[in-house]
Amino acid sequence: MITGNGRRLRSNHLVLAALAGTLVWFANQPTVAGYNPLLEMFWDPGVLHIPLRDDLVLLLSWFVTMLFCHFVLFAIWKIRRRDSDLAG
Repeated sequence: MITGNGRRLRSNHLVLAALAGTLVWFANQPTVAGYNPLLEMFWDPGVLHIPLRDDLVLLLSWFVTMLFCHFVLFAIWKIRRRDSDLAG
């Protein structure tokens, strides 16, 4: 039963796009001097003590990154499906 659910999750395009978007978002966090890297910000003040403005900025940046990755991946999948329909 668990393997069937895992297989369904791995083949779900929304889940794959969400994972790709999350990876891109983590990789895109600033590490320039003067900015706290994402993990340091969670560790130093603590997750519950992050200012609301920072929470909103992180949430918005994650959401925009997810939308962009969904757009790119679904465009690629649609082009591949269209090309396979034309070939077959």
